[in-house]
Amino acid sequence: LRGSAASALGKLGNSSQLVIDALLQCLADEDSFVRGSAASALGQLGNSSQAVINSLFQRLADEDVSVRGNAAYALGQLGKQSSAVLPAVVQWLAQHPDSKYLGAGIDALWALVADD
Repeated sequence: LRGSAASALGKLGNSSQLVIDALLQCLADEDSFVRGSAASALGQLGNSSQAVINSLFQRLADEDVSVRGNAAYALGQLGKQSSAVLPAVVQWLAQHPDSKYLGAGIDALWALVADD
């Protein structure tokens, strides 16, 4: 239910601070579906605040592969609206060259440069 609610918030398009704060809390949920849905919703809402970007970067190292993928895709969506995301992704990749989560960073980079 929490995951579906997070997903619905992204589809509604309301990027008020109340909604963003609720989704940021969902990124720390114990359930991976909730975390993944929150990441996707944040990407849809287009809020590229530092808090959102930092929280999504943290999810690039999530234990669940689908959460990592959703966070990478969300960063790609946000990066197309904010010039601050691309350098942050490149820096993240440079800081995690041997990480098992490197693929999520590469996915984020791809989402930034790929045409939808």
